[in-house]
Amino acid sequence: MNVTAFRTVRGRLLALIVLVILPIAIITAVTAVATYRSVLTSIEASQLQTVGNFSVRTRIWYRESLRTLLTASTSVAAIGGTDGQCRAVAERLIADNIGVSGITMRIGGGSRCFSGNDARITEDALGALVENYRSRARSPTWIGAEIADTSYGVTMVGDQRYMVIYARRGDSGITGMEGVLLVNATIMDRTFDLGALGGGTIVGLVRAPADVVITRGAADDDMSWLPAELPATTQLTRWEALTRTGTTATFGMQQVAEPDLYVLARFDQQAERAAFLQFIALLLTPLVTLMLLFAVYSLAIDTNIVRWIRGIEAAAVARASQQPQEAPVDPAMPDDIRRVSEAFNALMSDQAERVDRLNVTIGANRHLVRELHHRVKNSLQVAQSYISLARRQHGPEHRPVLAAIEAKVQVLSIAYRHALAQGEMRPVELQPFLDEVAVMLNGLLQAGRPWVTARAEADLALVVDRAIPLGLLVVEIACHAIEEAHTDHLMVEVSCGGGDHLALSVATDDRRTGAIDTKIVHGLLRQIGATRRSGAIEDGTGRWDIPL
Repeated sequence: MNVTAFRTVRGRLLALIVLVILPIAIITAVTAVATYRSVLTSIEASQLQTVGNFSVRTRIWYRESLRTLLTASTSVAAIGGTDGQCRAVAERLIADNIGVSGITMRIGGGSRCFSGNDARITEDALGALVENYRSRARSPTWIGAEIADTSYGVTMVGDQRYMVIYARRGDSGITGMEGVLLVNATIMDRTFDLGALGGGTIVGLVRAPADVVITRGAADDDMSWLPAELPATTQLTRWEALTRTGTTATFGMQQVAEPDLYVLARFDQQAERAAFLQFIALLLTPLVTLMLLFAVYSLAIDTNIVRWIRGIEAAAVARASQQPQEAPVDPAMPDDIRRVSEAFNALMSDQAERVDRLNVTIGANRHLVRELHHRVKNSLQVAQSYISLARRQHGPEHRPVLAAIEAKVQVLSIAYRHALAQGEMRPVELQPFLDEVAVMLNGLLQAGRPWVTARAEADLALVVDRAIPLGLLVVEIACHAIEEAHTDHLMVEVSCGGGDHLALSVATDDRRTGAIDTKIVHGLLRQIGATRRSGAIEDGTGRWDIPL
C-alpha cells in the first residue's frame, strides 16, 4: 500500500496501522479456520470410531458364537455319533453356555438333532429358521479364513428376541454340516457394554428399517432418536439428518451382517456446537482486540496530533477574518507541533504589526490624496472664477472663446466635486453629473433657453478619469455645433448597452456631422475607450459604445 496516496496525516497514520493489523487479522482468521476444521475432523473421527468399536464388538461376538456352533457339530461328526449322541451334545452345549437357548444340527447325511431351553423353541421352529436362513445372503468373514457359509440375524420366538447364527459347511461327509444357534439377546446386550457413553450419545443394534434390537443411552422402547430414513450403504458412514422428533442430529452407521443388521449411533451435535463456539471465540477475540487497538490508535492520533493540527488550521483560516486567533499552545502538545504553533503565532504577531503600520500609512495616504483632490477642486474653482471675470471684462468677440474655456474648466470642477462628495474618491454618477453639465452649458453658451439636454440611466457611474473626458466631449460637441450654425437642441444620452459596455448617444437638430470630426473629439473618444457603433443618422450626430 502506498501511504502517500492519502493526503492527510491522519489518513497516512491509519493506513500504516492497517498495514500492521491486516496481516495479523488474516493469519488469525486462517488459524481459527484451520483449528476449527481440525477439531471437526477429530470429532468426526471419534464418532466414526465409536460406531466402529461397537461394530467390531458385535462381529466378534457373532464370530465366537459361530465357533461354538461349529465346535459342537465337529464334535458330533468326530465321534460318529447317533441322533441321541448329537442330542446329548446339543443339550450339554445349552446347559454349559449361558444365553444359548436353542440349537439344531445336521451332520453330513446322518445325525440330526435339536435342543432348546424354552418350550416355544421347537424342532419345527428351528427347522423353519434353517430354511429361512439357507436362502439368505451370506455374511462375509471379517477376519481370518472363511470357515463356513454363515448368516446372522435376529428373530422373535414368542415374545423373546434371539440372536440367530446360521452356518453351513460342505454337503456330505464327516465335515459336512448345517445348523442354527439361538442366543438370548441379553447376551448381546452385555456385549454392548463398553463403558459410559458421552452425553447425548445413543448406540443401538438396529435391524432395518426401524427395529431396535439393543440400545445404549436410551430406553429399549424409545424410537424417537432414530433418523427418519436410513441411507442405503454397507460402509461405515456419518451424516446429519432429522430425527423422528424433528431435531437435527449427527448419525453414524455400519453394517454388521447381511442384509439388514446395523450398528447405529446418534450424536447430539453438542461437540460440534462447542467447537463452533470455540472457533467464534478464537476468531473474534483477536479480531476484536485488533479493532479495539485500531480505535484506540485512531483516538490517540486525533487527541495527540490531529487536534492540534486542526487548531493551527483554524487559526490560519481565522487570520483572514475580522476576528483572528492564535494557534493553540499547550504543554500537552508534542514538542514539534508546539514549536510549529509558536512559530505560527510569532508570524501572526509580526504580520499584525505590519498590517497596523500599513493601515496607518494607508490612512495617511488617503488623507493626503483627499487633501490633494480638494486642492485641485479649489484650484479649478479659482481658475473658473478668473475666466468668468475675464469673460465679462472682454468684448463680445472674445466671449465665446472664454465661455468654451470656462465650460471645460467647470466640467473638471463638477467632476471632482461629485467624485469627492462623500469625502473620498468614488466613481462619478453620470445622471447628476450630466444634468449639471447641461445646466452649466445652457446658462453659459446660450443663456435664456434650455437648448442642451443630458440624460443618463440611474446607477450608471464612471471613474473620474473617464467621467471628465465624457463631460469634455459634450462641451466640445456643443461648442463646435454653435460655431458652425445655430443649433436649436443638443441631446446627450447615456444608457446601459449591455453587460460590459455603455451606449453614448449625442443627437442635434443639425444634420451635419462636422461636430464629431475634430481631432479633439477623436482624442476624447479614444480616452474614454469609445467605439463608433454606426455612422451619422438622419437627425443626430452619432452613437458610441463605452466599455465599463
